Amino acid sequence: MQASNSRRKLAPTGFARHGLLVLLLTLLGGCSSPLVKPGAQTVDGLPLSTPLSWSDLGYKGQRLWTRDGVSLNALRIYTDIEAGEHVFRARLRGERDEGARFRAGLSDVEIAELIVEGLRTSSLVNVRATDLRPAHLNGRSGFRAELAFDNNGGLHYRGLVLAEGEDGSLSFLMYTAPAGFYFERDRAAVEAIFSSLAGG
Repeated sequence: MQASNSRRKLAPTGFARHGLLVLLLTLLGGCSSPLVKPGAQTVDGLPLSTPLSWSDLGYKGQRLWTRDGVSLNALRIYTDIEAGEHVFRARLRGERDEGARFRAGLSDVEIAELIVEGLRTSSLVNVRATDLRPAHLNGRSGFRAELAFDNNGGLHYRGLVLAEGEDGSLSFLMYTAPAGFYFERDRAAVEAIFSSLAGG
């Protein structure tokens, strides 16, 4: 009985938990992620130019750039996804993820569908790709498209994609942000990044 009371005294109350959370967030706020400065960059073999600064939260082959936090704007840069890998390099969970597995030789339409399926298996709903059109990424033929989806809280997002799978592996950039202010604010900057990747 005594041990049980001790345990109860050690367990944090709601206020104590809140205080611990605030402390943790304060400490994490002091940790900064690498800053991507405006100008020419080479990102995992892709020569691009960005007009804006970004925080880079990702790693080689799977970059995650943001300006205000991932839920407000995210530019994901995936390079050299091999046949058999999940389109977002997530751990494959059997049949559920089979439709999100990259395969060499896919057409642009099939790659767009693959990205849509990958988003669907990430608990997003009403996912669709529109305005699919030819484009180049690092000198290779590919496509651009627009995305729309809702998160599980009902917030509507829009997105832009630039992708190519011409060489048997898949590389793509995907920008997502809540529809309205955040998406429109940085759209021109993201399109400038996409345009900078047209050459090789």
